[in-house]
Amino acid sequence: MTLTAIISDIHSNTQALEAVLDDAREQGAERYWCLGDIIGYGAQPIECLAIVREISSQTIRGNHEQAVLDGPTGFNPLASAAITWTAAQIKQGAHLMNDGLEYLQSLEERKDLETATLVHGSPSHPLDEYLFREDTLEYLPQRMEERPKIARCLERVEQPCFVGHTHVPGVIDEESRWTSPLGCEAGYDTKGARCFVNVGSVGQPRDGDRRASYALWDGRVVNFRRVEYDVAAAAELIFAAEGLPDMLGHRLLEAW
Repeated sequence: MTLTAIISDIHSNTQALEAVLDDAREQGAERYWCLGDIIGYGAQPIECLAIVREISSQTIRGNHEQAVLDGPTGFNPLASAAITWTAAQIKQGAHLMNDGLEYLQSLEERKDLETATLVHGSPSHPLDEYLFREDTLEYLPQRMEERPKIARCLERVEQPCFVGHTHVPGVIDEESRWTSPLGCEAGYDTKGARCFVNVGSVGQPRDGDRRASYALWDGRVVNFRRVEYDVAAAAELIFAAEGLPDMLGHRLLEAW
C-alpha cells in the first residue's frame, strides 16, 4: 500500500513542517494526510496553509481552524491571543492565501477512509476532545465500563483512528492500553483493529522533546518519527511578531 505521512498540529511553524516533509520524502512517503491545527501559536500561518493545501490529499479541521472562523471562545489567554493574531494575518493576506477562510470552512471534521479514520480530537468530539495517556489503564480502573471516554470513542470507529490535539504521540488500543513510541520502535502493528494513534505535533511538541513529531502509515503498521529542525529560528519569528506572546516562543524551546 502507498506509504502515507500523517501530520498534525503544525501550528504555523514552517521550519518544523519543511523538516518533516523532507524526512517523509527520504523515508519514501508518497502521500500526506493532515489532522488539523495547521495554524495557531506560530508566526507563519499563511505559509503553512499554502504548503498543506499543496501537498495534503486528506486534510481535516482542527479546533484552531474553527476558532479562526468563529472566535476563540473557551481558549486560554495564550491560545486566544494567537488566534486573534492569526485571523488578522489570514484576512490581511487574503491576496496571498487565495480564499483562505473559505478553505478553512471547507475542511471536514472527520474522514472515514478505506483503512483509517481521521479526526483531530476524538471520534466523539472531533474538534476538541483530548485522548490522553491518563485516560488509559495505567491511571483508571481496569473495567471498560469505568473508562467511559475510551469506551464511548471506541463505539464510534471500526478501524484505526488517527488523532492529534494533545501534541503527545502514542497509541491507545482496543483494551485501553497505552503504548508510547519508545515501546514500539520497530513499528506499531494495528492489525487493522480499532485503536487511537496520536501522531504528535509537528510544530509544538509537548512531551519534553523539541523535535517535530509525525507518523508513517503503510495501511497496517505505524512508525513514529522525530525530526530535528531549527527551533530557535521558529521561536525568533514569534518573538518578532507584534501581537504574539513571547511565551509561545519559549514553549517551542522547552517543549511543554
